[in-house]
Amino acid sequence: MSASHGKSDTPNGTVEATAVRPPLSPTHHRMLSDSTITEEAKSPNSFHDALSAMASPLPYGPSDAALGLNHKFTKNGNLRREESPSNDTTPPSRWEKIVAYYDVWYHRLRVRWVWFVAFLLVSIVCCSIAIGWSFRLRTFNIADPDSVNNAIVQLSANLVTIDPSAQQMTLDWNIRYDCVRIGCPDVDVYFDANTLRDDSPGPQSNVKPDPIFSIIGANVLVMSNNTDRRPSSLTFRTDVAVSNANTHRTLQSYPYDKYATQLVFFAEQAATNGSVSIAIVKTTGIAVGFNVQLQNTTDISDNFGTVIKNIEVTRGPVVRLYAIFIVLVIWLVTLTFMATCVLNVFFGKGISSGVLVLPMGTLFAFTQLRATLPGAPEGFGAVIDFIGLLPCLAILTFCSIFMTAIFLLRDPEHDIPRWHWKQPGEGRRKTWA
Repeated sequence: MSASHGKSDTPNGTVEATAVRPPLSPTHHRMLSDSTITEEAKSPNSFHDALSAMASPLPYGPSDAALGLNHKFTKNGNLRREESPSNDTTPPSRWEKIVAYYDVWYHRLRVRWVWFVAFLLVSIVCCSIAIGWSFRLRTFNIADPDSVNNAIVQLSANLVTIDPSAQQMTLDWNIRYDCVRIGCPDVDVYFDANTLRDDSPGPQSNVKPDPIFSIIGANVLVMSNNTDRRPSSLTFRTDVAVSNANTHRTLQSYPYDKYATQLVFFAEQAATNGSVSIAIVKTTGIAVGFNVQLQNTTDISDNFGTVIKNIEVTRGPVVRLYAIFIVLVIWLVTLTFMATCVLNVFFGKGISSGVLVLPMGTLFAFTQLRATLPGAPEGFGAVIDFIGLLPCLAILTFCSIFMTAIFLLRDPEHDIPRWHWKQPGEGRRKTWA
């Protein structure tokens, strides 16, 4: 094989040209000085930026995905991208869990808002009716139903009304005379005269009272046999006195006034004055706003079959609840207007003019609320007036004066500059400077 410059012989006799390596540059092994390095090369993130630019248009990746260096690619049949695991392993706090639950339930309720609102309305109506029904007044009940088979004279009482000012209770009575067992004699019914209200009272004493009702046995027989309907019916009315002498709760204590009374009655044969058994076997009626209940029946019995019943009269629970609710409403409204007055007049916070004139109209609304209290004393004088209406009216009066007079000094709908000061005297220091 002959060698020549730039040529070489092959076994086939062909001549192949060989590439001539250019001579090395004189500066090939010379270190580059700092002056020859570009600014991009000096940047510590130049390699990072270049690698990011090279990795972005990968042919097997999504065209719209911007791949970062924090992503890893694994090949398991198909290329896929894996997120780098998070280093934050702190468990969520209780508040974060509550917020997460709130977001989930808010989204669910917002999507189904029609059903949620319907359920809420139905629930409120049902709960209101149930609460109101549970607070309703109970029927007047002082009866002894077990005495139906034993008493000869059986009384049925119906409560008509209660007047706390006159301190009296009106009752209608109906008599059933089971006279067949004793031969139907004439019987007189007696009530304690000193516990009854009489329009024309005579001289009072502690002697045996006059009969309040006389039962003619013969007339009872003819009426029961329907042979004669001319006799009068066996009914009468009594005005029973109620008193707060022992309870010490007068009408001024409304709605916690309390009264007590005592029913004392007996029956005797008109001819022989022999005792006849008597009992209250049925009671009905409701005095609006009052709860009348049997306190106790005196167990002490005499030789004449006298019945003594102690009765207690109080306001109904719904009346007490309503009165307390009205007092709380009056106080809440008053304190709200008082806070508004302090913020606007003394601290200079801007308030709408429509709000500033509300206390004057509320003065008259409070008196109307007071008039809605069932059974409250006329005018002014109950305890709830001294602890609720009177101080609230005084506070609202001063609030109305201040919140109206402020219009004479400045525009109360805009904040004064001092309201925006961050530190004491901030505006004055700027002015002095």
